[in-house]
Amino acid sequence: MTGPLANLQMSLQDFLAIREFIYARTGIFFNESKQYFLENRLNRRLQELSLATYREYLGFLQGAAGKEELKQLFNEITTNETSFWRNPPQIEAFQRIVLPDAVALVRARGANRLRIWSAACSSGEEPYTLAMICQEARDSLLRGITVEIQATDISEKVLAQAREGVYGSYTLRNLTPAQVKQHFAPLGADTFQVKPELKQMITFKNFNLVDYPAYRTLGTLDVIFCRNVLIYFDEAVKGKVIRGFHEVLHPKAFLLVGHSESIHSFNVGFELMHFSKAMGYRKRD
Repeated sequence: MTGPLANLQMSLQDFLAIREFIYARTGIFFNESKQYFLENRLNRRLQELSLATYREYLGFLQGAAGKEELKQLFNEITTNETSFWRNPPQIEAFQRIVLPDAVALVRARGANRLRIWSAACSSGEEPYTLAMICQEARDSLLRGITVEIQATDISEKVLAQAREGVYGSYTLRNLTPAQVKQHFAPLGADTFQVKPELKQMITFKNFNLVDYPAYRTLGTLDVIFCRNVLIYFDEAVKGKVIRGFHEVLHPKAFLLVGHSESIHSFNVGFELMHFSKAMGYRKRD
């Protein structure tokens, strides 16, 4: 192998080949305007691996060592901007409407487990936010109910951060001082760690949303959060992912997507729910 070239330019041919590979493995579709983004992110991998061309890198991905390198690729191409209590109107709708309705359905089935999936959970802020809400309701709404939150992401890097559960104050900016005090232990002037009782509710797991047969391994769910993820998929993949969600939800269970995302065009057995300054979907019977 020849040595790497700093800031090597990606040809359109290389971009199209790598884009096709990424799409096949992840369902994420990069249009031509994202060529520079992909070039910038993957140039770091070429230098790490002492590769001279993007064509060599694609060959490396397709070779014997490709499975491990895929993890690094996913880390590079995924965007993980998030925070606690992100999109407050939707989180509050979960707290005030979705959670009580979901609990009522659990009790009506004669069950005692509430199961939530935080899909594409990034560094853990979303599932920990949901755990905080459930923890605060444990002696009232959730009395006698066990809460299980499955939090998944394609990136091992962000999953490691989520399992550690250590955050700076900027990420906690939407929380009240009382919430921070109740759910976090201070580690330093600007560092906080999630308390064990929240961690105990959550199982973090690597999961690829285009691995459709794997959906069944998650069991049947009461609520799915999949926010700000569908925007990275084309219509074909988006439809398959939504059908996968539909199959693993109980009747009348809930799907919450990002505020700018809509599944209306797929007509796959969900009805739209309007909340105050937010929306969600409910599986039809």
